[in-house]
Amino acid sequence: MFDRLALRTPFWGVITILAFAALGLSASASFEALPRFVDAAPLLSAAALIVAIAGWRLLHRELLHRMHEDESLRHRIGRLQDAMQSNVDGMFLLRAVRTAAGEITDFEIADVNGSGAATLYKTREQLVGRRIREALPTPMADMLFERYVDAITLRTAVVEELRVDRRAVAASWLFHQAAPTADGLAVTVRDVSSHKRDELRMRKACLTDDLTRLYNRRGFMTLAEQHLRIARRQGNDAVVMYVDMDEFKQLNDSHGHATGDRALIAVSRLLRSTVRDCDVVARMGGDEFTILALDADVMGARAIQKRLDERLALFNASGELPMPLSLTVGHTRVRPSDTSSVSELLARADQLLYARKRRRQMTKVAEARQREHAPQRAPRRAPRLTPMPVPAEVAAIARAAAMALPMASASMTSAVSSMASPAVSGTFLPTHAA
Repeated sequence: MFDRLALRTPFWGVITILAFAALGLSASASFEALPRFVDAAPLLSAAALIVAIAGWRLLHRELLHRMHEDESLRHRIGRLQDAMQSNVDGMFLLRAVRTAAGEITDFEIADVNGSGAATLYKTREQLVGRRIREALPTPMADMLFERYVDAITLRTAVVEELRVDRRAVAASWLFHQAAPTADGLAVTVRDVSSHKRDELRMRKACLTDDLTRLYNRRGFMTLAEQHLRIARRQGNDAVVMYVDMDEFKQLNDSHGHATGDRALIAVSRLLRSTVRDCDVVARMGGDEFTILALDADVMGARAIQKRLDERLALFNASGELPMPLSLTVGHTRVRPSDTSSVSELLARADQLLYARKRRRQMTKVAEARQREHAPQRAPRRAPRLTPMPVPAEVAAIARAAAMALPMASASMTSAVSSMASPAVSGTFLPTHAA
């Protein structure tokens, strides 16, 4: 810094002063004053020589200093280039393309590292010098162009996670940063697809039930709150349904928890197949399920329950489980003017469900008592056999037949004799009453 000041201020100041002094002496010197000027000329020449030597020395030092700075700058630029090229993140240096009026029309890729080029399925040589509207698909290029123009205009950085098309970019999610520079932007992209998948998986695990793959209580409360807010804003009705499995504890105790898990999975599939894709189905815990049916009223809830009963009957007929399943459903209607929270709506549906359970139990108890107090019918008795006398003519024919068959066996003879003897003794042969 001192060399520059010495070069620019004192040196040229002394030269200027000496020049003006020489001009002044020349102008004011007359023929009589010429000997004095000649006497002073060696002193002035020596002073000018000293100043010139000092200036040359200072200029030489300045040139050496600038050469050293240029060399240091080249080293820094080289190190930055090496760091940029070896960075695992994609890095782009964009130069703004402007019209004569200063309006930005596009961005030219001034430089890019290997990772950034590989992100676009290209090489560095294929991208340097091209514009983003040429190197990227049109929808993506237009979206980035608008954000980059806003970043340069407002002098703010762009920091976001961007969902991209894998056919154009070698990633599903990118962490995208764009910082304004003097003549453009410095853009950095990083592939965060695996991190995003892990995040979505963890979020899904927090919101879904492991066994049935339905939403759990936390997931239902979150989604139901959002869906109800949208339904109220649009002026649409909705229905909250609470579903409970009957005698689930008996099923677990009689056939084991594995069978109970199969029953829970079967009920979850029945519920999911009964409602629409836009409806929210969740397992609240244990054997309790809930449904949020959007754009539905009481008739829609009854239609859902009818379809559920039909599918449940078909499932029970298949014999997949050792005992049939039974479900109790309670539902409440949510009008646009209803400002109840999701917890209050669930409590209302739960009360209706247990009221229906109590009515069903009371009906079963009444039917059982009616069967107990019904008059018992006397058991049917077998018809009574009454004796019938054998006519004498029949007995005589039997004896004649016995005498006409001497070759008959003794057993047959004894049998005929036994038939004939009752008529004489007055006994009767049993026969059915007329």
